[in-house]
Amino acid sequence: MTDIDTVAGSHPHEALLQEVAGVLTSVDEMADYLVRVVHAVRRNVAGCDEVGITLLVDGRPSTVAYTTVTTLEIDAVQYQLDEGPCLEAARTRTEVRASLGPNGSAHERWPLFAESVRRDGMQSLLALPLVSGEECVGALNLYGHAAHAFDTFEASLARIAASRAADSILAVLQLDGAQRLAGQLEQAMASRAVIEQAKGAIMAMRGVDEHTAFEWLRQTSQSRNIKVRTLAEQVLTGLVAGGAADGATA
Repeated sequence: MTDIDTVAGSHPHEALLQEVAGVLTSVDEMADYLVRVVHAVRRNVAGCDEVGITLLVDGRPSTVAYTTVTTLEIDAVQYQLDEGPCLEAARTRTEVRASLGPNGSAHERWPLFAESVRRDGMQSLLALPLVSGEECVGALNLYGHAAHAFDTFEASLARIAASRAADSILAVLQLDGAQRLAGQLEQAMASRAVIEQAKGAIMAMRGVDEHTAFEWLRQTSQSRNIKVRTLAEQVLTGLVAGGAADGATA
């Protein structure tokens, strides 16, 4: 499954619908698909700076897709403390919004989590449950650097992504079973170390940020019709180092 470029000038709803569409038949497809979903949400939802997806398997949370390592670190704090917006959204099946500012609601609801995340520069958060039919499989987590970014937020775009992602995850769960899915997703997450290393190489070569480096990988993998991980391996072995250096500035 390959990425679909956002159509220039298209409405955000149309762009997001294109990127979250698709029927999945395997865990390998789902891992790539969920990565596409989080980056599509970040690009198309106003006020959103980072995104992650939490999956619950037998009540145990894990992050199965994320936009940057910062997202992964924020989610890990929630799991360690057993408190935070994504866990509450997944467990209660309700949307959770909170502010991390000095007088924000997050400090009252999850004081340890709020204090830790503020050090990462996040001030707003929104978590949407991943509900498909009668099942809730996790949460889609949005983070913003701006204060009160989601207080008056129109969540329709994020809800579209959450609904489609939930349907896709549940479909694969029904095919493969929860335990097998969890194990395979952990392997898929481990393989993302190659992508993280390639992003780091591109960032160092051109002095660009993490999002710009990933966008080059995403767009180039699509144009060459290869997986992002395969392209990342080529970057690290020097096969496309020059192209990465030039393309990352686009």
